[in-house]
Amino acid sequence: MTEIVGTLPSVQPVGRTRSRVGRRPLVVVVAGSYVALAVLVTVLVPFLPIHGPNEQDLANTLAPITGSHWLGTDDLGRDLLSRLLWGVHTSFLAGLTAVGVAMLVGLPLGLLAGYLGGWVDQVLSRLADVVLAVPALILLLAAQTALDTGIQGQMAVLGGIFAPRVLRVVRAETMRLSRAPFVLAGRMSGCSHSRILGRYLMPGVRAQLVVQLSYLLGLAMVIEAGISFLGVGVKPPEASLGTLLIGASGLLSSEPRVVLVPAAVLTLLILSLNLFGDSLTEERKK
Repeated sequence: MTEIVGTLPSVQPVGRTRSRVGRRPLVVVVAGSYVALAVLVTVLVPFLPIHGPNEQDLANTLAPITGSHWLGTDDLGRDLLSRLLWGVHTSFLAGLTAVGVAMLVGLPLGLLAGYLGGWVDQVLSRLADVVLAVPALILLLAAQTALDTGIQGQMAVLGGIFAPRVLRVVRAETMRLSRAPFVLAGRMSGCSHSRILGRYLMPGVRAQLVVQLSYLLGLAMVIEAGISFLGVGVKPPEASLGTLLIGASGLLSSEPRVVLVPAAVLTLLILSLNLFGDSLTEERKK
């Protein structure tokens, strides 16, 4: 019994959250705060008293920073701050859609592959290999050509493309934990498979899953910006971080702030997500 109890902390990372926060370096705290700010903007921007993101003022184009336009205006007189906030809203929601679909598909399949093994593992692993063998952007563009969906549909397809990555991570962690003494004890005591998966394996998989999803969220936002820049994602005049870049790409030499501000916001958000994922990885190694 002592041996079983002694193994439990290693598979219950959520219980160590408070101790982790105290040991994180300042840069990770700042990164986490930046991601939290992006989440807050995503939730609150529809209720903020700001200019409409598509509201044009052709008599006030490329205006400098003023009290009524905190970041100035673009070449159509639209408020840059408003469009930036709505761009974060659109891009972050798109990334969350992709990550949510990836988790809903990859998590249960990874648990089954790692726990059951045998032919189930072989079939699911080979299917994952087939999807991973093709670049994600090519699959996404092919699906868009065939289905002609909006941005949320595209991100749902991207989530299906990401699912094998989640499956592999969850499968490997499940296979490792399946040999742990407390799981063997649960089997010997007559626990059902569903109880073992939910009560004993899910807590151990959770931390590794959060690390993977933080990376995939950043990657999804980069892909959304890329396909919007190519003209097959979010369509102008709707605001996303990708459409902000494509709409202002011709102004880089004359009005660099119109391009550099959304580019900096996207870059810092991706960097913050990666730092947050790295911090969780380092904590697991301690």
